[in-house]
Amino acid sequence: MAPPRDALSHDRVLQAALALADAHGLAALSMRRLGAELGVEAMSLYRHVSSKEALLDAMVDAIVCGWIDPSADAPKDWRERLGAIMHRAHAAMLARPWSVELITVRPRVGDGRLRYAETVTTALLDAGFSPQLAHHGLHIVDGTIMGFTAQQARRPTAVALGDRVQSLYEGSLVDEYPGISRTIREHHDHDEEYALMVDLVIDGLARLRDGEPPRRTGLGADYALAIS
Repeated sequence: MAPPRDALSHDRVLQAALALADAHGLAALSMRRLGAELGVEAMSLYRHVSSKEALLDAMVDAIVCGWIDPSADAPKDWRERLGAIMHRAHAAMLARPWSVELITVRPRVGDGRLRYAETVTTALLDAGFSPQLAHHGLHIVDGTIMGFTAQQARRPTAVALGDRVQSLYEGSLVDEYPGISRTIREHHDHDEEYALMVDLVIDGLARLRDGEPPRRTGLGADYALAIS
């Protein structure tokens, strides 16, 4: 039996969409199938979400909002707070690999994304960062989360990477690629690697706040023009 009309709500539709994507992948999400999961006709959903595009944006917002901890137990130290956000975001997206690309490609910024950005920015401002450096810091934190997580979520096996990489693992290309051959057969803990990256980002931001200038490569805009 279908639920009564007033049993549906925006949040119930949203949670059902997240559960459907978790169970079957994002490609399985359609308004028709979502309606079937909720026991209603697809048209009934449009009373609570204006379109599938709006639903996808709401899913992104819900996921990103979950990266922050608004409770009284959230770390007060800015380093610990940023670290907690970065680790929570990384774990949340790896638990939902379908969410990585969705978050990357949806440009709309809703309240969830704004709360995440506000939390990171405020943590930096309260720690003595200038507005400009806090702005840079938000983008550095965000880029680290998304870049590393996307790479890890899509990391294929050595076989899928092709015969040449498989040969590297087997040790038959030592003369051609001595550096890679020296490291590739070691065990690499990707969670430990991410933790190191998080620490490096936070330590680097702290040094910038304290007035230690970065060592510049001398490239930047001139280099971008040269290769464009």
